[in-house]
Amino acid sequence: SSNTMRQANKLDDLIYCFALFLIISVMTSGFGSQAIVLGQAGVTHGPIVGAVTSSSARILLRVDNPVEVSYELDTDGTFVNSLFTESKSADSAFDFFVIIDIQSLNPDTKYYYRPILNGTAEPIVNTFRTFPVIGLRSTFTFAFGGCQQNLRDENSYIGRVFPLIAQDEPRFFLQLGDWTYPDTTDNAENPMDYFNVDFPRVQSNYRSKYDPSYPMAELFRTTPFDYVYDDHDFSNNNSDMSFPGRENSLRAYREMFPHYPLANQQNGLWHKFTFGNADFFVLDTRTQRHPNQAAFQPDSTGRFSYQVTPEHLLLQGDPSIMGQLQMDWLIQELKASSADWKFICTSVPFNPGTRAFMELALFFQGSSLEAFAQQLGFDSLVDVATSIADSWNGFAKSVERLVKNVNENDIKNVIVLSADSHTAAIDDGANSLFPEIMAGGLDRTNSRIVAQGELFGINIWNRGGQTLARGNFNSHYGRITVFGQDSVRLELVDEFGELISSYTQANGHLVSKVALSYAYEKTDFRDVDVGTSSSLTLILINTAADTLFVNNITSSIPEFVPGLQNAAIPPGIRRDIIFSFEPQSVGPFQGNIIVESNDPQSPLIVALRGRGVQPTSVENPLTAPPDQFVLNQNHPNPFNPSTRISYQLSSISEVELTIYNQLGQEVKTLVNVRQLAGHYYVQWDGSDHKGTPVVSGVYLYRLKAGSFIQTRKMLLLR
Repeated sequence: SSNTMRQANKLDDLIYCFALFLIISVMTSGFGSQAIVLGQAGVTHGPIVGAVTSSSARILLRVDNPVEVSYELDTDGTFVNSLFTESKSADSAFDFFVIIDIQSLNPDTKYYYRPILNGTAEPIVNTFRTFPVIGLRSTFTFAFGGCQQNLRDENSYIGRVFPLIAQDEPRFFLQLGDWTYPDTTDNAENPMDYFNVDFPRVQSNYRSKYDPSYPMAELFRTTPFDYVYDDHDFSNNNSDMSFPGRENSLRAYREMFPHYPLANQQNGLWHKFTFGNADFFVLDTRTQRHPNQAAFQPDSTGRFSYQVTPEHLLLQGDPSIMGQLQMDWLIQELKASSADWKFICTSVPFNPGTRAFMELALFFQGSSLEAFAQQLGFDSLVDVATSIADSWNGFAKSVERLVKNVNENDIKNVIVLSADSHTAAIDDGANSLFPEIMAGGLDRTNSRIVAQGELFGINIWNRGGQTLARGNFNSHYGRITVFGQDSVRLELVDEFGELISSYTQANGHLVSKVALSYAYEKTDFRDVDVGTSSSLTLILINTAADTLFVNNITSSIPEFVPGLQNAAIPPGIRRDIIFSFEPQSVGPFQGNIIVESNDPQSPLIVALRGRGVQPTSVENPLTAPPDQFVLNQNHPNPFNPSTRISYQLSSISEVELTIYNQLGQEVKTLVNVRQLAGHYYVQWDGSDHKGTPVVSGVYLYRLKAGSFIQTRKMLLLR
């Protein structure tokens, strides 16, 4: 009997110790802002502060059961002289998310706050700082970025950048879209099953945004947030106003993010806030945009081109909605702003110079680069162009209207913050019109778009970034420092704290209404027969708001001949300029084409080179011209070390005969001349354009003669 009693007491002691250990463990195991208390509702996500002003804020929290939520605040963390907020009930209809407004705060003051659930203070103490009074000039720093938390990306969901941002102690953080990538619910069998057509899935996505185990939680503890969605967290890739489920995306933002007042809350997320002497205009580039593909139309031959129309708009594609339209609102607010600095915050890049990528893709329709595009996952080069047009570059009339209004109303010091691109760069306005900093890779594999553009001669971010020369393609964020009225410093910082690039914009910048962007087919004519000519195309694009006048086009040497001396190019329009290489002797030639215009960055200088060579051999010159174009199979095939390629032309043509590898990369151009109708042949010795022997394998050779294009395969065996 006594043994039984002692065993029972030991069992009671064990149960008591285990229960005490469990309670202590659970109460102290919260990560960051998460804590769960046995026996009552617990915090699962947050708290997160947003919509901060000089006298108010909003705090969001999510719990796991119905409970009364309020907050206790004070200015020293002792919670002796506390301010208490109203109480609100957590409701399952709102997935237990609760947003509480706080008023009557002091300006530029640090507040400690903790949630109270059912009258009991939680062991969570976070901080935030209110903004200074409107108009006060001071030095302050904030941070921004976009694109994070994609489980399909092995280089994502790491979040190394966020504790680094927290160390900077920014006054606030702007998340400019693609905050998680929930758009994985559609498939080939059900392509319209977008995640946002099902509201519980949208709620689940917001829980993922606030994941307390992800390092962003460290930033939540000290930093106010603002946010606007981009395509992947609005609906799907490159989404627009025609996509289903947008009502759910709008509703979720209103219910599950502590947002600033929306200018038209039933129709989009655009809004404004002010920090001291800086105004921030946060745009919704998804809800009211026309489809990208609507701007591309085929001609009678089936080739697509970008068409500039007044109806193709980025910010206000649906003029029938109730309330103020977004572009109208933006222009009105910019005109009314008395702030020293005006930041336009757009989820997609503004820089209209990026249209050069789009026009180059359209130029090469039907070429061997189609196969290269398919290897990258695109259906065609038109599909590439449509994807590139997902930024402001695809909406020429929207760019034109904004630039025109800002310039003509003398609105100075407008700076653009953008994301979406999975890469980073800065331009001082020479190409981007407004100074722009793009930080599109908080936590994603870098797209290297800026570096790839450099390979094609497209250099449209002149103040650095993730370029070929820099070679830093890490995750990153944008860090902005406002120095009162004097200047603004734009910085790109990688996830290890290394400065990628920096640029300081002085007070007084006014956007230009004229801007020239360009792309070129090539700058190397390669080998051209003496006494003949070969041509290339220079693509000129007016990316601003007034007519671009090309006043003079000249060449530094007589062998390079421009086909046009001057031109007037309306806003948004592309004009192709043809240049010829006409060697009169054997040997290399180098020179410049100089394009003078009313662009403030004029002149545009394009370096060209070419080589004059002895003419290509002609077969049977006395026979009658053939009646059709033909590219014959090379002989011998397979071959080593050289092979003969013959072809026939039925009329005088600009002829290109080019060798490519299986990846679609150019190996060598064998012929690039203007030729008469006839039979021709040329030898290929199995070397590239540098004279280096290529490796064994399958190669493609393509004949382009006017509109005729034919490609064949051959096999080199070393």
